[in-house]
Formats: sequence, C-alpha cells, structure tokens
Amino acid sequence: MKNPFDRLKEIQTHIRQNELIRQSSKHAAVVAIIIQEPDQETKIVLIKRNTYDGHHSAQMAFPGGKQDETDLNLRHTAIREVAEEIGIQLAEDDLTELEPHWVEVSNFWIQPYYIILNKNLSYQVNKREISRIFEIPVAFFKHPDAMDFHELQYMNEAVIAPRFYYESEEIWGATAIMLYQLIQLLD
Repeated sequence: MKNPFDRLKEIQTHIRQNELIRQSSKHAAVVAIIIQEPDQETKIVLIKRNTYDGHHSAQMAFPGGKQDETDLNLRHTAIREVAEEIGIQLAEDDLTELEPHWVEVSNFWIQPYYIILNKNLSYQVNKREISRIFEIPVAFFKHPDAMDFHELQYMNEAVIAPRFYYESEEIWGATAIMLYQLIQLLD
C-alpha cells in the first residue's frame, strides 16, 4: 500500500539535493526534546509561538529559530535558541541530526535535531516569543486516530502532509512532518 506522504518525501529529497535553495534560504535550527524519565511516559516538548505579524505566528513548533551571524554553526543556533526560548541548556554533542526541511512560504532551511533527556525539565519561558510549553506523550503521536491528512501547496504542487491536533491545538506544516519522521525513527 502506498504511503500518502510519498510524493512529499520525493519533493523533499529533491530539495535537499538542490544547493541553490539551501544557499539562498535563511537558515534555522530546531530541537525535538524527548523526555524519557525512568518509570514515566516518554514525552516530546513542543512550544506555541506568540501571535505576531509573520508566517509562523501562533504556531505549534519545536523550540528553535533563525541562525544569527554570530552562531558558529546550526548546532550552536539550536543550543542558543532552546536556551533563549525555554531556558534549557543542552550540549551540542548530545544533539542527533535529522533530515533538513525547507519551508517554502518563509524560505527557511531548517536543520532539526533531537535529544533524549532522562530528567524532569524546569523551564524558563521567554514570554516575548512563547505563549506555552507542551510535554506531549509520544504514545499520543503513535495512536492511529491522532494523525490526519491534509493538503498543502509545496513547490506549486498539492501534496498530502500529516497533521495532528493536541488539546485543540493544530500541529501542521514542517513541525508535523518532522514529528512524523521522528516518530517513525523512534519505532
């Protein structure tokens, strides 16, 4: 049976091989923080961005953001952004790289990472950027009813992409695509 996301995967593979898109994009990094405390349910940390005038206003996302000129690399961007947004200090060497993702609407080349932490986190929310932090059980994303399909335009083509709803919050676009890929990896 054909996966509904096959065409999206084909386009993403083509884009990752396109050096011109990568070089002409703004670069960003995000981190999927996976919390695996002993005898506790495994969770993934997501944030809800504040409302502002921009493409990603009020969206559910992984902590992270745009690369600054002073960042040494995208790992450094990821570490800095997570500390700025939610007050969690991570080590670059502990980050595992996932496939990059290009967001056409905002022209961001996003490098996602993930990290598995075996401790409870104490957040310091940057209220200027973040309205809320979610610790969502991984089991939620694995449940067959949690995900649905929706159509989005990508490279002038309608493609099917994953989408989740958690506590009436829509998780879609690049975040849902990266979540879907991460959940497949965790299996």
